[in-house]
Formats: sequence, C-alpha cells, structure tokens
Amino acid sequence: MIWLHTYLGVILGWLLFAIFFTGTLSYFTPEITRYLMPERGSISQSQQSMLAHSFTYLNEHAGEAEQWRIALPSERSALWSVQWREGKQRQTVTFNNQLAARENETDTKGGLFFRNFHYTLQLRGFGGRYIAGIAAMAMLLAIFTGIYTHRRFFKDFFTLRPQKLKKWTTDFHALAGILTIPFCIMICLSGIFIYAIMYLPYTANANFERGERGVNRQIIPSLPSLQLGEKVIGSDHLLNVPPSMPVPVPNYAHIQEKIANQWREPNPIARITVEGVGYKNSRMVVERSKATTVSNRADRLVFETYTGKQLKGYDDETVPAQIRRILYGLHQANFAPIGMRWLLFGLGILGCALIATGNIIWVTQRKKSAKQNPFTLALVEKGNVAAVAGLILASVSFFIANKLIGHDVAGRAQLEVNTFFTVWALSAVHAFWRAKAAVAWKEQFALASGLCFFTVTIELVLFRDRIANSIEYLDSVYLSFIPAFFVSGTILYWAAKKIGLRITNADIASKGTKASTCVKKEQE
Repeated sequence: MIWLHTYLGVILGWLLFAIFFTGTLSYFTPEITRYLMPERGSISQSQQSMLAHSFTYLNEHAGEAEQWRIALPSERSALWSVQWREGKQRQTVTFNNQLAARENETDTKGGLFFRNFHYTLQLRGFGGRYIAGIAAMAMLLAIFTGIYTHRRFFKDFFTLRPQKLKKWTTDFHALAGILTIPFCIMICLSGIFIYAIMYLPYTANANFERGERGVNRQIIPSLPSLQLGEKVIGSDHLLNVPPSMPVPVPNYAHIQEKIANQWREPNPIARITVEGVGYKNSRMVVERSKATTVSNRADRLVFETYTGKQLKGYDDETVPAQIRRILYGLHQANFAPIGMRWLLFGLGILGCALIATGNIIWVTQRKKSAKQNPFTLALVEKGNVAAVAGLILASVSFFIANKLIGHDVAGRAQLEVNTFFTVWALSAVHAFWRAKAAVAWKEQFALASGLCFFTVTIELVLFRDRIANSIEYLDSVYLSFIPAFFVSGTILYWAAKKIGLRITNADIASKGTKASTCVKKEQE
C-alpha cells in the first residue's frame, strides 16, 4: 500500500497538481471571465425590464430568425445577451446596464480557459478527457492507500513540527490529507461519473446505434420536435397589447405570473429560448437559475409563445441520470453561495498542497538513500519546481497578458493562452538550468509574488475608472480580485523568503562542516 501510494503520486503528481489547481480556479469561472472583461459591469436592471428590452430588440433585428435565446445576468457573471439563429448562422449581442448593445467585447478565453484545461488538458480531440479520467482514478487509489499509510489519524492531525522544514512538510502532508479526504473523494468520483459512459463505452456501443450519443438521447428527456404550422400574419397577435409589454410576446404577463407562482425566489430566470419565432405554435422554454439546485440542470417550464398557455414540458429523468446530474452539480458547485465556494476553493488549494508536498517528501527521502538514482532524483526534484511554481507563474502571467495586450489586437485570446504555455515552458527550462532546485523554487516564487503585486499595480494605474465605477455600483466580484492578488503575492513572498533562509542556513552549515574538516586535517 505504501509503495503504491508513493509511486502513484510520483508518476502522476505533476498531472494531478495541474488538474487540481486549474479545477480550483474553476470554482470562480464566471467571476474570472467578468474580471478579465473591463466592459462587464454590474447590471442593476430588473428581470422584467431586461426581458422587455430583449424581446423588443430581437423583434426589430431578428424578426425572421428561427430561434431566439435570451441569457439573463446573474450576480456572478453580469452577462446579459441575446442570440438568434437563421439557418446555421448564429449572432449574439450583449447589453450593458444602460440597455445599450455592447460593441467590440474583449476577446478572451476568460475563466473558461482554466475550466476547459482542468478536464481536457488543452487536448480536446486528442484524448485529454481520458488522461484526466485516468488521473482521477489514480487519485482515488492514492487517497485510499494514503488512508492506510497515515492510519494514525488522531496523532497525525495534531502533529505539526514547524521548527524543521522537512518534518513540517511531512506533517503538513498528512494533515492536508486528513482534512481533504471527503472533498477529494467527492471530486474524483463525481469527475469519473460525469464521463462514465465515455470511459466504459462497451455496453453503449453494443446496444445503441450511435453509442454514447444514443444512450444520452435515450435517457435525457427532450421536447417533441416542433412541427411549424401557420405563420402569425401582420400584427394580429399585438391587438390590445399594452405598450409596456414585451413584443412579440403579448401574453408574457400571464407567463410571468405562472413562473412567479412556481419559482418563488427573486430573479428566478436564467435563460429563455423561443423556438419557431413567427409561427402560431411557437413555444417558449424558460430555464431556472442553477443556484436553487444541486443538479447541473435546472427546472424548465414550457409555454406557447403567443397565448401564454403552459405546455406539458420535459419528462422526469431516470434515477441514474438524476444521480449523474447531481454528481455533476456537486463537481461544478454552481449552487454554492459565496461562502461555500470560498470553502471549496480553500479545500482545493489544500488538495494542491497535498499533492505538491507528497512529491517533495519523495525527493527528500531519496536524498537520504544510498541507492538513489541521480538522474531520476534530479528529474523529479526540478520537475516539481516547474509543475508547481511554474504553473502558478503561468497562471498569473495569463492575467497580466489579458491586461496588457491591446484590445484591438487580432487573436488576443490565443495570445493569452500562448503566454500561459510559454511562461510555463520557460519555468521548466529555468528549473533544470539551475544547479540547485531550492534556488529555482525561491526565484520562481519570488517572481510569481512580484507578478501578483504587478497585477494590482496595473489595476490601480490603468483601470481607475473601472474601480471607481465598481465602487459606485458595489461590484464586489471585480473589487475582490485586487485584495486576492495582493494576498497571493504576500503568501508567495513569504514562501520565497522561507526558502531563501533555508538556503542560507544550509550554506552556513556546509561551510561550518568544511571548516571543521579542515581543522581536523591540520591537527592530524
């Protein structure tokens, strides 16, 4: 068990750290996207006024479209948009708090970059999800073998020896493991269940013509295909409609009343889709906010667009499908209020520390061994620097690239991604170039700390108007990033300083040993 626990960590530790770190950042995916898009400010309009404006805009600019979609902003995303489809062409327009259409939105991957990297490793179409799934299975094995390895839970939990760095690392590894056991099991199991059919496709391929897609079509309830009938002629549907009502949905007040009776929380609507625009049998699908459910699929109501009559809607999912959706929702934590998301973020950071300290302990123990392999030892020791400090450096560089690359630069979203991977690669070169891994740790943590403080400086110097506007509208999502980067920079500076002191003490001890050896030789 100890052997299996050790080498699962050594072989897959770097991959697991990358998955855990980017997954931890993904708890704030919409917030990161909002932070990286300066035009995204708070929306203080009521849902009723936003819907009225959206329907009016769509009627004026997309009257011949086949489908409309309205996405309403949440406190987290501040994204208000309308989309319409004509054939295979889709067009999207976003609005600001002044009901004006935004032009030239910032081209950025935003928080979705970290989220997609978390489960595809930027290898979508090349087996990235399979690699992430194997890593999750290996992490489960590492957790259970770790429980056996550190089975003295009570003693390990209250043991922390900060005076000696090597012992402190071992104690902290055990402590982090104990604290994160339920979290890590939940994350790994739910991550595996999300793609269970993909990882075990044999039954699906044997029994369904389209394999995985065939299974999904069978178990995921859907609405019957819409057979378009007669078109609404002229303005017949607008007779006796008050001017304040959304156009062309004359009975929306009736629909809104039914929604309010069934969904009693404030601002319950997340998205509205109108299918068969302009036809008498057009239908409207209203999707509820995911903040009210653990599942990753919220409730939906279906209405006739022009009459407001409520239709049957979606059938209930099967129990296995519901279980999968709940596990999916637990993994993403869209339901979690801000306090719980910070708790999950903290557990994710502890999980990252658990993985990193495990690999560092392996290096420390092998240095004491007489049977050590110098090449393997150097590979893991310096690879740890690139995997941990390098990934932190790359992530902060991603944010800085977003702030400094010109708004009108073509392909700026890809340039942000290229910056991330370039910095990560350079950190690996630096780690292997340095003779001592400890020096590389110190320098990369110090640089990451400086970049965090530099990000704060950029905000205070270049984005003063946005800060003032955020203070005026109490945009806590954007404002929270400034202290977050400051705290991160302080922690990284403390880590670099501690490593620097360790290097200094080691050099002093080494010189003292050499001096005593020379004295003994002289005496002899």
